[in-house]
Amino acid sequence: MTFSNRIFRLLRFKPTPVLAAALFGLTAFLAPGQLFKPGSAHWVERYGTNGHEAAELLKIYSLVKKKMADANDNSVWSLSRTVQTESRRHALDPLLVLAIITVESGFQHTAAAEDGARGLMQIQPEFLKELADQRRSAYRTDKHFSDDAPDLDNPIVNIKLGVFYLHSLQRSFQDLTLALTAYNRGPTRLKSDLAEETDVPLEYATRVLATYHDYRRNPRRSH
Repeated sequence: MTFSNRIFRLLRFKPTPVLAAALFGLTAFLAPGQLFKPGSAHWVERYGTNGHEAAELLKIYSLVKKKMADANDNSVWSLSRTVQTESRRHALDPLLVLAIITVESGFQHTAAAEDGARGLMQIQPEFLKELADQRRSAYRTDKHFSDDAPDLDNPIVNIKLGVFYLHSLQRSFQDLTLALTAYNRGPTRLKSDLAEETDVPLEYATRVLATYHDYRRNPRRSH
């Protein structure tokens, strides 16, 4: 069974000839033939994804694949699934997470900033233990956090920590723009700015949200 037919089966509808041709062309581009080896299952099927989740996962994959063209396909699917799972777990739009990754690291999983921030979502090593402990406390069974010092260059670890951190900031500030600003400036610094009623720089949040809205309009857009 072809990849496009598998997607139609997951979506549970019979396509028109025009739609079938269009999706076949899209999936031919997105999914290499080796994804369906005998006895194996594709990421979309392996996790029992329903039709809506399958479509969302393909949307995430198409953007990540374009950004990480040199990465092997299994890695791209794994990263895409992690973005989807962690975003859903923390009530965030996965395209927002992808927008943050775009702005923070340009999808370079070994990116290192002058201030020490590392990885796809640019996590500060000084916050690593606290973040890892908090996440470990919330989700006890996770092989990626069995060590005291998870690897920030591991994209799966970095995404899990970054999404968890953004979720905590969203809960703390109750405003997405402020949460994004705190992600960039640090929550303590932002709270001080707000308490002193000083101007809060919103350039970072504005850039992330502009990228996010671009992805919502056209998920395969590349900057």
